[in-house]
Amino acid sequence: MSPASLYRRLSLRTRITISFVLLMAGAMGFIVLAEQVDYDQVRAAVVARTQHGEVQRLQALLDRGQRPALPAGTQLFDAHDVPVVLRQYGPGHHGEEAPNEWHLSVFDSGDQRYYLLEDATHYSYLEHLINAFAALVISICVLGAFLIGRKVATHVIAPITRLADAVQDGHKPFPYQDARDEIGVLARAFALHSDELERFLHREQCFSGDASHELRTPLAIIGGAAETLACQLPADSHLVPSAERILRTTQEMQRQLACLLLLSRAPSTVPRNEVALRPLIESCMERCQPWLSGKPVIIAFDALHDTVLHTNADLAHSIIWNLLRNACQYTDRGEVRITLRDTALIIADTGPGLPSSIDPQQFERFLPGSPHSGEGLGLSIVQRIVEHLGWRMTVHSSQQGCQFSLEWPL
Repeated sequence: MSPASLYRRLSLRTRITISFVLLMAGAMGFIVLAEQVDYDQVRAAVVARTQHGEVQRLQALLDRGQRPALPAGTQLFDAHDVPVVLRQYGPGHHGEEAPNEWHLSVFDSGDQRYYLLEDATHYSYLEHLINAFAALVISICVLGAFLIGRKVATHVIAPITRLADAVQDGHKPFPYQDARDEIGVLARAFALHSDELERFLHREQCFSGDASHELRTPLAIIGGAAETLACQLPADSHLVPSAERILRTTQEMQRQLACLLLLSRAPSTVPRNEVALRPLIESCMERCQPWLSGKPVIIAFDALHDTVLHTNADLAHSIIWNLLRNACQYTDRGEVRITLRDTALIIADTGPGLPSSIDPQQFERFLPGSPHSGEGLGLSIVQRIVEHLGWRMTVHSSQQGCQFSLEWPL
């Protein structure tokens, strides 16, 4: 078995562990090699070389009978003016380390012996060079660790990247499903989940098609029969209200069915056109009159001018109808006020507000223990439609009433 195939059989945790161990071993090895450098020997070699060059320069000047100019921190003595303490040193290089650092070069030029004395300031730059070398070593270690770590990390996460790209682009079958490591577990889980989603989507598409085909036709027949019955009955017949109620309910079911079928589609595929909101609101207000009959409640509509939106008429109608119907149904006294602006629609009532079991920020379907059967369902539909159209809905509820604010982009 080759090393590459053996490496691929290891778990992802083991690969990452091995990579970090190798990275640390490489960094420590480089540091150990850098520590092998003897800085004292390097410093001594540089000082000796510098002094040798300075001695050669001075010898050339002295041979020509010139008195050389010396830099700060440097002194040149001959055999007559040399301090007694320096006379003991013979030709060559001598010195003393810190803290009392000095360097002495004894040489002969012609028939005269000279003593070149230099203090520590002349070689202070060596400390900076040594510190710079240490910083260079650290920088090389950091840079090497970064490059090696990046290469190793890229190699380790390459299967994850390839799997993520396949999942994002929907390229099936997903790679690495036969792998025995964590990548294989993840790939098989993605494949299983993707298959389940495809089956669920197929069932949803079948349901939408069946509901559209199997329910619309019976509802149309019921609606037509109810309309015919209401028209043919005598005006004073006690069956006329029942026939009209059947007709209204059937029409409402047709609208709700159309709305739910639109919600099952992607938002980008929902047909949109220019819709005037004022007629929609007025039609909903007229349909809400049965819920206001016999109650001291007035319904008011404030609109500065007509507002036209590029939206879906059925979905917009469903939003207004659900909110306005709930407001009229649960308000026992006071008023229901509708305010239409350029970018907002506000429906406020003086009812008891939302029950404590309903969260105004997140409506749930079929809330358990709700004292009003079905009220959570209508609000959840409204919230789904609002999100589907790209609108925003805010709710303020208290014991003095409830206010729904709908906002849409310009």
